[in-house]
Amino acid sequence: GMLESYGELLPQHYTKGGVPGYYPPIKGARPEILLNLWDPFNFMARMTPEAKKAGLVKEINNGRLAMLGIFSLISEARVPGSVPVLPNEIPEYAGNVMIPFSGDFSLFN
Repeated sequence: GMLESYGELLPQHYTKGGVPGYYPPIKGARPEILLNLWDPFNFMARMTPEAKKAGLVKEINNGRLAMLGIFSLISEARVPGSVPVLPNEIPEYAGNVMIPFSGDFSLFN
C-alpha cells in the first residue's frame, strides 16, 4: 500500500526506465518517520548481489507456498475430503468462496 503509493511519486517511474522495487530513503522526510519503510535496519546494504538474488528466489517461493496453503484450506472447506491431510479439520463452507464475507459469515456454529 504505502510503498506502492510512494513509488508512484518517483521522478522516474519503473515502467519508464526506473528500477522496479526501488524506493528512495524516506527517513527524516517527516518528523514521525524515524526509519526507512523498506529495509529499516539497513540489512540489504550489507548483502552481496548473489545473496540478494537468492533472497528474492526464497521470497517468491515463500509466496507460492502461501498461495498453495490458502487454496488447500479453501478447497477443503468447499469440497470436504479434497485435501487428504485435513480430513474433518476445516468446517464446510456452503457460501460463495469468491465472496467470503457476504451474508452470514461464521466459522463456529
